[in-house]
Amino acid sequence: MSGTPLLALAVAAALLAPAFADARRRAYAIAFVAALALYFGLTALPASLPGDRLLGDRWNWAGGLLAAAGMLALAALLVRRAGFAWREFGFTWAQRPGSLRAAALVALPVLALNYAAMTLSRFRLPGVPVETWLYQATLPGFAEEIAFRGVLLALADRAFTGRRTIGGAPLGWGGVVVTASFFAAHDVSLGTALGVLPAALLYLWLRARSGSLVLPVVVHNAWNLSVYAAHL
Repeated sequence: MSGTPLLALAVAAALLAPAFADARRRAYAIAFVAALALYFGLTALPASLPGDRLLGDRWNWAGGLLAAAGMLALAALLVRRAGFAWREFGFTWAQRPGSLRAAALVALPVLALNYAAMTLSRFRLPGVPVETWLYQATLPGFAEEIAFRGVLLALADRAFTGRRTIGGAPLGWGGVVVTASFFAAHDVSLGTALGVLPAALLYLWLRARSGSLVLPVVVHNAWNLSVYAAHL
């Protein structure tokens, strides 16, 4: 496990400290850290095996798919043994009233602003392989949203039940834990702060506003594609 996952685990444990002190919430805090470690472990597993990549040439398709499958299996276990509902993980097509309109009013301008900001960079890509376009259009949003705004957010929200409504989205300390962990998992730097943190906050807001992972997955992949497109 690289230093970045270890940093994310340390950040999560530190922010979960108040829950560890409460017997009723401790189990959810422990489950959060264990689930985060499982996600990182499954993601890294294919790369640690000898031989060529199992899928693709440039990107860790196998790790992403394995991590997504592991998170879905964990969610099923929590539904059966810990009283969770599938909707708590955002695994539903149903959107809360007004979610699509709110998402359009917020996500589209933010995506456009990010694209415009990225075009100001002097860095340019000579070309983007087809595999990269396919990967960025599908797997990052799928695997990372299932893990972070899905299973991990549900666990964190069980550990910290207080909420404040922001733009129609009920958000609490659990969202802070998830966002900080996601940020740390992408490395802590100025570039990450500018490129990843605003996106993470947008995905969190979309998840809380809509009650579903559908919009976060779509916008996450659109964000990734816009970054590559801006640097052509």
